Formats: sequence, structure tokens, C-alpha cells
Amino acid sequence: MADTLDRLAATIASRRAADPGSSYVAALFARGLPKIAQKLGEEAVETVIAALGDDAGSVTGEAADLLFHLLVLLEARGVPLASVLAELDRREGLSGLDEKAARTPKPLAAAPTVLSESVAETAPSLALGRKTGERRRIRRG
Repeated sequence: MADTLDRLAATIASRRAADPGSSYVAALFARGLPKIAQKLGEEAVETVIAALGDDAGSVTGEAADLLFHLLVLLEARGVPLASVLAELDRREGLSGLDEKAARTPKPLAAAPTVLSESVAETAPSLALGRKTGERRRIRRG
């Protein structure tokens, strides 16, 4: 599996500077880190929604989208996949609770102050168990 992720990371790196009109990866990079981060968030939400459904194929597809967009984000931030894999290796054998307790909270360097419209519109719908774009109907009388 690591070979697959390594190849995908290399492909993403090679397409970063391609023509945005002919490469989805280049189009994401042209729109900047906020758009890349937004796409990763959207894919994470879609993966969660798929996981709550009955179709394993949907979970597989959404998880693949999530991993892809995570690799795009790592490339955008200059974080090598090897660093993430090394961190996972470092944590191997540790209790998850012990590892979490050992972490020191790190303040966000530049926390976003405004959610994108897409995320801001989607989040309340998801929290209320509605599909994106679906409006709540109020009965009167």
C-alpha cells in the first residue's frame, strides 16, 4: 500500500505546476491552500456519511478521495508522505491514550476566522441530519 501512496504522491508533485485547464491537481493548486483544505474537509464529511450508509463500495470510493486530497494537502504544505509514515511508525506499539496524553497542545498559527460558504452551508445540514441543500420545512397552522 505504501508503494501506491508513494506513486500517487509523486504524481501529485509532478502535476502541481501543470496547466490548470488540463489537470485537476494543478487546478487545486492554482486555487490555493484554502481551497485544498476545504476539499479535504468535504471529502472527510463525505467519507463519514458513506460510512454510516449500507454501501461498502461508497466507503471505499470516498476513502480513496479522502486519501488523494490528503496527499494534495501534504504536497501543498511541503510535508513529505515519508514524514507522516515515520510518525505512524513512531507511534506503533504505543497505547493511543498514552500517545495522546504525551502530546502538548499546539496553538494554531493562523486559525481561519471565517468558514468557506460551502463548509458553512454544509455543516448545519449535516448536524441536523439533512442532506446538503435540503431545507427544513416548517408547517404552519
